[in-house]
Amino acid sequence: MGISITRFGGMMPRRAAQLLPEGFATEAINCDIASGQIRPTMRIQLVSTPTVSGPWMSIYRAVEGVEQQWLAWSRDVDVLQLPLAPTLERRWAWSGDGEPRHARFADLPNAPLALGIPRPQAELAVSHSGGSGAAVTRVYVYTFLSRWKEESQDSPALAASALVTGRVDGTWSISGMDAAPANSGTGTATHAGGVTTFTNSGNHWLRAGDEVTISATRVAVSEVVTNSVFRVPGNFAGATSWSRVAPWNTTGMTRRLYRSAGSSGRFQLVADNVGTSFSDTLTDAQIPGDELISSDWAPPPAGLRGLRAHPSGALVGFVGQTLCFSEPMQPHAWPPRFQRTLAHQIVGIEVYGTTVVVATEATPYLVTGSTPASISIDQINEPWPCLSKRGVVAVEDGVLYPSAHGLAHVSQRGGVLWTQHLYEREGWRKLQPQLMVAAVSEGRVYARHGLSADFDRGTLVFSPGEREASLTRLDLWPDALFSDPHNGRLYLSNAQGIFEFAADDGQRLTYTWRSGEYVLPRPVNFGAAVVDFVAEMSDAEVAAALSARSAAEADNQNAVTNNRGQGSINGSRLLRRAINASPVVPLPPLVVAAVNVAVHAGDRMVYSALLAEPRSLLRLPSGHKSDRWTVELTGSVWLRSFKMAETATALNRL
Repeated sequence: MGISITRFGGMMPRRAAQLLPEGFATEAINCDIASGQIRPTMRIQLVSTPTVSGPWMSIYRAVEGVEQQWLAWSRDVDVLQLPLAPTLERRWAWSGDGEPRHARFADLPNAPLALGIPRPQAELAVSHSGGSGAAVTRVYVYTFLSRWKEESQDSPALAASALVTGRVDGTWSISGMDAAPANSGTGTATHAGGVTTFTNSGNHWLRAGDEVTISATRVAVSEVVTNSVFRVPGNFAGATSWSRVAPWNTTGMTRRLYRSAGSSGRFQLVADNVGTSFSDTLTDAQIPGDELISSDWAPPPAGLRGLRAHPSGALVGFVGQTLCFSEPMQPHAWPPRFQRTLAHQIVGIEVYGTTVVVATEATPYLVTGSTPASISIDQINEPWPCLSKRGVVAVEDGVLYPSAHGLAHVSQRGGVLWTQHLYEREGWRKLQPQLMVAAVSEGRVYARHGLSADFDRGTLVFSPGEREASLTRLDLWPDALFSDPHNGRLYLSNAQGIFEFAADDGQRLTYTWRSGEYVLPRPVNFGAAVVDFVAEMSDAEVAAALSARSAAEADNQNAVTNNRGQGSINGSRLLRRAINASPVVPLPPLVVAAVNVAVHAGDRMVYSALLAEPRSLLRLPSGHKSDRWTVELTGSVWLRSFKMAETATALNRL
């Protein structure tokens, strides 16, 4: 009779330890068991230290050619590279840090522009003179055009009573065009009831939610009263000026002039790059004639969140209960006709294929369509409120998000609880799914969870394509996770900076793998065991181990020499270390390629040894008969198998 583990599996917390399938574990921490063997996970490696204050809840790597920039925010921000025509300069956009913003690579991260181009606000003044041809009634409008060919919605058209009739071959004088939307202004401010009302000397082009700087303070606009009056929370009485935190893209801005014949005719382009006035003497045959297509191209809502890219080239995001799409390949243009209001507050969204899965405070939705103009909406009748926006991720066949019952999986086939075979509801609740942050890398789902009463906080690793290795855990607790679309690698942030996961070839994480409980038909005393593993260390690992030990020795010597830890009462920060604790730290072992074996008979540990040589016969003590046995393996080696029997002879037969 014996125990032979030749294929190591992952965890299944829903099952009792004695009911686990063969080879599964009650603990599998820092293990890579995709091969069926235990391979150590390499340590994380520092790649960047952000200059902005942390903790960094959102990180992103922008890449242009051979250059890269790491971006970091202390708030929940969604970042992407904009879908643009190849002839246009690359830009990146993000939502969640004030109104939606965008920037070129050279302007990242500190010189963003507000995403979108607002419409002109001034109505045109039109007059006519001369000509002898046929009489015609014309309507003129104009748009803003940015240096990046972003076109705004057209200006307000003249009322029907103000339309001008003249001769087709006459001179039509157009004036009164806005030069560009304002990025700053001057005026007067008054305070009442905790709110400051600012009366601008001209139009301000602000929206509720836009961020401005007043009296050196960054604040969001709370209300737009008129085109020249807005309100902000706080007392800024006496302020005489304001400026946008993220300005509109007005550098090099021009105007396009359009006209139509009659009040119901389509607007056609008269001239590009016009000034604030223009004399139109062109016949219908002489004008470029391009039709106005931007009549409802508004900037994205100021409170837009969850920015994602759709395969059509459109962007998608949400604000409150409303799902919003941009025009395909026009990320600055968000027509109201592409907005859909749902019955519940939206928590997060994710895209897979041509489907947008919308996770709400109640039931999820499927929004399907090849373009924003052709979308259809289906409600999934499952009461699974999403608990964490940052936990919503797309997988190959759908979208996952944390609910109170487990990870919910939503796809065209409907909804299922993806973790139902792994967790019952109470066990899942202990993980604090409302704190989950998730990312997908190399087919695995990484989900940071909260502090549990049963074990420390960490990161769950789900491997849906690997049955035995379907769930393991890392003892890492990052503030953010980021799966890089450029290289497929996983990055994380913590208090020290931004790190690449499993990238340090010189150091391994220590793993712990604890078996399920083997229940035997009768009590036995196992007397022999063998562990097969690969103990080699690479040159880089040896150098890293020596370096770590040398650094610890130097730090300890410094602590002793400088009497660190001795001094005045209250001279050290509270809870920095235990009372009477030594400032000298334990030295890391020089031999890291080892495994510790702990054997438990029932609730008693009957054997423990640190092994540096593989396949050595282990002699277990006598006097410990039990019908319940567990083995725990802790180390940093590539572990192939564990076997245990009553005698060495019986061990050879396993």
